[in-house]
Amino acid sequence: MATDELLVHAARNGDLEAYAALVERHQDKIYNLTAKMVANGEDARDLTQEVFVQLYQSLPHFRNESSFGTWAYRVAANKCLDFLRRKKIREKQVVLSPGGGDALPVDCREGPEEAAIRRDESRRLKAAIKDLPQTYRIVLVLHHYQQLPYKEIAEILNVPVKTVATRLYRAKLILKEKLAGGESGALQEGKGQSGQLHGQGI
Repeated sequence: MATDELLVHAARNGDLEAYAALVERHQDKIYNLTAKMVANGEDARDLTQEVFVQLYQSLPHFRNESSFGTWAYRVAANKCLDFLRRKKIREKQVVLSPGGGDALPVDCREGPEEAAIRRDESRRLKAAIKDLPQTYRIVLVLHHYQQLPYKEIAEILNVPVKTVATRLYRAKLILKEKLAGGESGALQEGKGQSGQLHGQGI
């Protein structure tokens, strides 16, 4: 399988199939991010498409100082934050991409009552996350749902690693307060600890 670096090089030279391969490889995780940051599935799909259009247009300026995936996250983060500022979105429901989600794990052996309790917990968790300040929410989404380490999140958001840790800590404190120490326990640490965002091609 070709690496992202090889596909980027080929796409720069006009190979549309190479860029299509990059899109296919990264579109689910980018959609997952946009879907959790905005309120509407159609908006999330539009933003995801805009991300990959911008990435393609900016390929000549991509300096390979970060991975293509990190760059894609950075562009997507900017677009989400701009969208939320512009429209002042009041989110009602987070739309999930296939294979990803907020829902807590469901034991197939559970009875109807237990399953109903878990669904209620999941709804409360999503409602609490959507009310987080944007700078906290995006760190939480990138770390918990996208499973990115602090160092990569810092690179995406162009902030120090310590700032990422602080924002994530505060986000979890807010959630704990909102949920009275309940469903916030579902937010486990992801893998690895180690205004407008700035980055390559933006």
